[in-house]
Amino acid sequence: MRNEIFANVGLRETRVAVRESDRVVELHIERAAERGVGGGIFKGRVTRVLPGMQAAFIDIGLERAGFLYVADYRADLDDVELGDEEGGRGGGRGRNGGRAAAQRGSGVQIQEVLEEGKEILVQVSKEPLGTKGARLTSRISLAGRHLVLMPWVKRIGVSRRIDGERERRRLRSLVEKLRPPDLGFIVRTVSHGVSEADIKADIDYLTERWELVQARVKEVVEAPALIYEEPPLHLRILRDLVTHETKQVMVDDDTAYGEMQDFVKRFMASPRPKIVHARGGEPLFDAHRIEGEIEEGLGRKVWLKSGGYLVIDQSEALTAIDVNTGRFTGGKGRTLEDTILKTNLEAVREIIRQLRFRNIGGLIILDLIDMEVAANRDKVYRSLVEAAREDKTRVNLLKISELGLVEMTRKRTRENLVQQLCDPCGNCEGRGYVQSTTTICHKIFRELPKAAGYLKGETLVLNAHPEVASKLLADEAETVQTVEGQIGRKIAVRANRDFHVEQFEIAAI
Repeated sequence: MRNEIFANVGLRETRVAVRESDRVVELHIERAAERGVGGGIFKGRVTRVLPGMQAAFIDIGLERAGFLYVADYRADLDDVELGDEEGGRGGGRGRNGGRAAAQRGSGVQIQEVLEEGKEILVQVSKEPLGTKGARLTSRISLAGRHLVLMPWVKRIGVSRRIDGERERRRLRSLVEKLRPPDLGFIVRTVSHGVSEADIKADIDYLTERWELVQARVKEVVEAPALIYEEPPLHLRILRDLVTHETKQVMVDDDTAYGEMQDFVKRFMASPRPKIVHARGGEPLFDAHRIEGEIEEGLGRKVWLKSGGYLVIDQSEALTAIDVNTGRFTGGKGRTLEDTILKTNLEAVREIIRQLRFRNIGGLIILDLIDMEVAANRDKVYRSLVEAAREDKTRVNLLKISELGLVEMTRKRTRENLVQQLCDPCGNCEGRGYVQSTTTICHKIFRELPKAAGYLKGETLVLNAHPEVASKLLADEAETVQTVEGQIGRKIAVRANRDFHVEQFEIAAI
């Protein structure tokens, strides 16, 4: 699909928005103080081996140790099956990756190949998320636009998603002709139909990157140490996001513009993407209405053009998306089933856009509006599958259940938009709610008799949040007097602005 890319390069933050059909579908953010480590190559040290999990913790110099499964450890005689681009941004495991591969593999045990203190070259295949450390692999790979370089495997693989045996043979022979003899490559899905010049440009770029890695490895003496990090975001977008369908890339920074032009000239074949320098005037994201879309992307409710809406709730375990008809009544001549079908069709397309834009991954449950006609359920499901094809991130979908639910998963690659831009609420601590003032008042009434048993003094002084204090002195004044009679003490209520609404303190004078 035709797209436009906008790069806003600030002093300490770079933001990139990808727009399709006049809507932002992807947002990438990189901050100098929090630059991601995905795809980075490190010289690490084994800190702990876990035979029960067939994995090891590796210190790579980050706050939390990384995690390496035995299946992601490169053995010298390992026969990786090349045929997919799995892990392309720095996890190149071939087809047989992850824990499942450990069960199908050669039977090598983690304790046989790794021991505490051993130094090992690893790559981050999955960024640290939440409390989890980075997922690591020792199967080093470097991603280009059309190819993935696999330096440990001296063969060529072609993505299974490239249709047509003739095209697969053409691409394989091109890479075979142009590659250095000691390097292996995977031909990525986006290579379908590309020219020899495109393939050569990618091989030149990846070969240069690998030479830099090898030179750095020789320089580094002691682990943990960073060997190679991915290029900055404004250059990665040229490699990862720009296609022949990209109309233009707009950037608002002089230095970044020069670096992008240089990158395009050195590593990209004709026709090269059009790089536009947005100079002066209104800020780039304001001029193209992107700032407003970012703000909307942080909300729970998303309105549909028809008047229906989505409610998106993210939790630790899963993301739930509820579809509602809202203000949409269907109009004249439409039945209720027609109205529901139209809303669901519009909703599934918007859901995929929101998942891409917010970068939501993991388990996702879609609660569609119930449809009585089986043909309508099939139509909505097909529309969902078609919309998901536009998403480059791997998505798995199950059929619509009898309850009108769709279970799906989307590969987690980095933090979602809320995690990147927001902190948990200081009042509710991320719960989304605080206890009501009425609940706190009743809690106080239960605590006062207990406090009277161990506090000495004629008067009990109750310090509470102003809203709680106000309720005690007004709506609950009669109850306060009743408690005073029960405990035989006076109760003095004082408002404290420094208290949280759920906080109170009882003292005696």
